[in-house]
Amino acid sequence: MVQNVVVSGVGVPSTILTSGIPGATVLNQPHSHVIERLALAADRTGSDWVVFLPGNRPFVDPVLVDRLLGEAKRHSECDYVGFFSTGGGWQRMQRLGLAGEICHADALRRLRRNIDRLSYCNEETSLASYFQDAPGSYQMRFIPVPAELDRSDLRFSVETEGDWDDIQLLCDSISAEDTHWQRLATIVLGNPGLRAAMEGRNG
Repeated sequence: MVQNVVVSGVGVPSTILTSGIPGATVLNQPHSHVIERLALAADRTGSDWVVFLPGNRPFVDPVLVDRLLGEAKRHSECDYVGFFSTGGGWQRMQRLGLAGEICHADALRRLRRNIDRLSYCNEETSLASYFQDAPGSYQMRFIPVPAELDRSDLRFSVETEGDWDDIQLLCDSISAEDTHWQRLATIVLGNPGLRAAMEGRNG
């Protein structure tokens, strides 16, 4: 269901800026807040909805992204749509790292107008935190993550050196076309050592 792809960041490597990525627009915004970049992406592509996928998530499942987009289309009055965990709220979704967050373009523009009142957190901060803390009222909708993923011992985002080791192990275990979440979860749940390490880093 995604129609446009935009690559942006505060430190986009020059190789990405000059190589050209087929089907993608590259926006170099070295001194910008993530909300500014997302709003600019919406402006450049004429999009009503924006899917935010941080670069530290190598195993994003398009089926989960489509589920969020479908929910957003059914509830067009919403400003934000994301997954939540019954045991860890939306915060756990940051560590799971298999899906992004959906924002309406108009809501991003409203946030951009109040950019000086938003906290400049690190790039791994969930957009949900900005919507909750920003002045004004925003309609946020959270849907439950699939029950099989609602666990404290699954982690597919990359934030530490240990995460890199796990990602390498998973990449060696699956093909490039076989990255749906069911396959990844099966590998981790069948490996007690890997599962325990992920749960430890999840805190």
